[in-house]
Amino acid sequence: MQAVSYDTAKLNTLIDDLNTLVCDEQRVALIKEAIIDLSELEKYHHFGERSYGRNLIYSNQNFEVILMCWRSGQQSVAHDHSDSLCVMKCVGGVLEEQRYIKQAITNNAVDEILPTSLNTLALNQAISITDSEGLHSLKNSSAQDACTLHFYFPPIHQANKYDTNSGEATVVNSKFTSEYGVKLAP
Repeated sequence: MQAVSYDTAKLNTLIDDLNTLVCDEQRVALIKEAIIDLSELEKYHHFGERSYGRNLIYSNQNFEVILMCWRSGQQSVAHDHSDSLCVMKCVGGVLEEQRYIKQAITNNAVDEILPTSLNTLALNQAISITDSEGLHSLKNSSAQDACTLHFYFPPIHQANKYDTNSGEATVVNSKFTSEYGVKLAP
């Protein structure tokens, strides 16, 4: 598959193309091959007040697209994806992804959360994860801002975040910094 460059108008074409696909492998391959310029996503480029920015670009019953904006040092907690396929594409800066597995502890109601691998997500790279592959957290360890496009098949309205020390899970609902280019109140 040849790399395809997408600007904002062509991002709509990418979304249209994704709407025609039902195979996760094809979705991941298309996103990995796409080259998306952050400057073309300016309308959706908002940082959060207290945490990284989560900017909803597109959503239907099959999938959603979110631009996440990370200041230096910002990170997510370990979390799952409520049985959705998550594909992340770096469109600016560099992020670290820490993967984890849940391991049952005998005679204990919670799981142990064990780190497994540390990955780097650099400009134009894409990685994917499903709950069957484990949990993950993301962190901007660089001195510069970073931005990632996240594609969820199907959309996520809530997920579990995990305390990596105790293994306890807490349900969290999706919250956005902006929706469809309109910044929301903090």
